[in-house]
Amino acid sequence: MKDFQYIALADQFEISINNGTYPVGSKLPSLRSIREQLKVSVGTILKAFMVLEDKGLIVGKERSGFMVLRTSVSSIHLPQYVENKTFAQEVAIGKVLQEASFPDLENKSYVSFFNAVLSPDLLPFNALRRSLQQASRDLTGQHLQYESAAGNIHLRTEIAKRSFLWQGKLAADDVIITNGALEAVSLCLRAVTKMGDTVIVQSPIYHGILQTIESLGLKIIELSGSPLAGINIEELEEICKSQKISACLLISNFNNPNGIMLSNEKKQAIAAFAERMKIPVIDDDIYGDLHFQAQRPTNIKSYDKEGWVMLCSSFSKSAAPGYRIGWCAAGRFTDQVVKLKAVTNVATASIVQLSLLQLLKTGAYDRHLRKLRPELHRLMLLTIQAVENYFPSDIRMSRPGGGLVLWIELPEYINAFELQQKAIDQFVNIAPGPLFSNNGDYIHYIRISCNNVWNTKVEEALKRLGRIIKSMRVDRGR
Repeated sequence: MKDFQYIALADQFEISINNGTYPVGSKLPSLRSIREQLKVSVGTILKAFMVLEDKGLIVGKERSGFMVLRTSVSSIHLPQYVENKTFAQEVAIGKVLQEASFPDLENKSYVSFFNAVLSPDLLPFNALRRSLQQASRDLTGQHLQYESAAGNIHLRTEIAKRSFLWQGKLAADDVIITNGALEAVSLCLRAVTKMGDTVIVQSPIYHGILQTIESLGLKIIELSGSPLAGINIEELEEICKSQKISACLLISNFNNPNGIMLSNEKKQAIAAFAERMKIPVIDDDIYGDLHFQAQRPTNIKSYDKEGWVMLCSSFSKSAAPGYRIGWCAAGRFTDQVVKLKAVTNVATASIVQLSLLQLLKTGAYDRHLRKLRPELHRLMLLTIQAVENYFPSDIRMSRPGGGLVLWIELPEYINAFELQQKAIDQFVNIAPGPLFSNNGDYIHYIRISCNNVWNTKVEEALKRLGRIIKSMRVDRGR
């Protein structure tokens, strides 16, 4: 049977995107020009573009037409995972961090791919300014007073309302406002562990979490897994049966650094595991709002029935890093977390809570996300394309469905710390892979953040980084 005309047209454009006729980041021809050239209706063209949008290949922008986001083919394999060490270890990430370089980036020549934080140009500056002005106009002086330890009740209500996006059923009393997601994680750990206890974490994992665990005097078991599917539930359960585990710290969506998103089935299985084993699971879903799909993904908390899942999140990655507004829904451990919050720093700053409340109530946050997500997707795909073009052909690279970072496995002869130093010498910074493991694993891996507004300077920085990697091959006679 002959294909519908719009399907044939979509296939034609997909071929043109994959062969480079329309590169990533470029605009497709206007509807009028396509109509005149191919003698098809605007309705047919729009249906074809909808097919391409559903595949994630293009995105429509108001008054700007349609832009290419990515190709549908790639020859680069996913990174491999490091074999687990299924015994408890003291955490000593501080020693690993000492090997990394943290240069002063005031020099305008630098391009940093180190921090997973939005560029100021991607933040909702005007909306934040208006919301802060509105919050400070409160003649009752509420913005000058302490909030409750749990946080502003109206902000907690707005956050609870948003739980329907991930199939959750939170109420305001389930939510605790914190100073960023890292404090939320720390409070949850403190509520369910004591010094010397062992927690399971997925590997690789954000070095800030490892530092938090180290500061609490906890031991860890690092559990890695499939580069597509994440941890193995059977292995998780076997470890918990053979050793005393006080908590598990996992990431539902777009793990930093390797971008893994757990399937709904795996999230549900982990929630059931927590209930069956009576082991708290801390779910750090800080990147969930930065998805590239049509709908926000669920998290482990979505399937929690008995309160054994402690969800942590934040607005730092999506809206206002400097506000340091995070939150947690600690389930059956809510009272303990609120008490710990009170004795730690009394409460989170009132004025920023009220400003964020305005951002949520007015819909400004959702409008910002609708613009931000396609742009982040575009930036990531442009970065992927540049890495494919400029790095050696034998690398491996993640394919995140959201978030801000790419995880790249380089040839085994590359030392990530040495590479970072060479890159800094040429005004480029990256995050060495060993920072994301207590064991100092991932020595030939790096993390690149896709948080810079794309321009020639950013692309040239990736080109320089590729040249450095290739030169290291030559230096070693490869």
